[in-house]
Amino acid sequence: MSSTMLKTLPLCSLALVLGSAACENLPTDETTAVGEAVTTTNGLQSINGLSMTNGLSMTNGLSMTNGLSMTNGISSTTGLMTTAAGRATVAYLVRCALPAGHNIVKRDQFGTSYTFMGAIGMTPEYERGACGQGCQEYLSGCMMSEVNTAGVHVPLWLDSDNPAIGWGQSASYPNQEGSFFGNIFVLNQNRGKVDAYYCNGIGFSADVVKGRLGDTGWTDPFENPFGEGAYCKDHCTPADIPHQGDGFKACAGYNHVVTVWRQR
Repeated sequence: MSSTMLKTLPLCSLALVLGSAACENLPTDETTAVGEAVTTTNGLQSINGLSMTNGLSMTNGLSMTNGLSMTNGISSTTGLMTTAAGRATVAYLVRCALPAGHNIVKRDQFGTSYTFMGAIGMTPEYERGACGQGCQEYLSGCMMSEVNTAGVHVPLWLDSDNPAIGWGQSASYPNQEGSFFGNIFVLNQNRGKVDAYYCNGIGFSADVVKGRLGDTGWTDPFENPFGEGAYCKDHCTPADIPHQGDGFKACAGYNHVVTVWRQR
């Protein structure tokens, strides 16, 4: 089994006009493609604006109809690019969406430029084009899986039907923590809030990580649509044979799910 290391570099702000450079304290994480699945290091403390009922694409200067690298893809004057927390959200969004070797450069409200690096590459079409429902579901699952409410960076193993991730298990990641799904970009009109969902994996209570599922001090940023403590195995559709034990391909009407495994 071969593996390819994909390392994201520090996200630096380049004061182009002044010819100077500075680095903001944004995530420097490692993503590794290993055989049929992906390992990643989480640490996004919160998804900026997720608690707002309108969703990420409504009030945060993020467009779903314009590619991330396009002028109107991410606003420089309002929303995500105007705060450190917002730029951290953009960093993880780009990391989930674009493959390694791809990056986008965006400016904040003061004209300072930031480079955001791709890594996992779940929705490469979003670099220059629209992000439709499937794209939004993939990115929602990926970004929610990267959240650690304590801001702790820990390695994770991801499974998904997305071809950039795929199916598979690793003896180094034996604990199925849970699965993430929904759409955090747009408002669910019937619910009056975004669909930010998770359910428990069979190993969610083993080797608990601070800021993750199973942590008794965890302030739940998402919702289990099947009820408190409900297991994915009792409500979701498993992946097709022979990967039925790796993760799930559908949950609560969403057909793109990200399943997370933790280390012992």
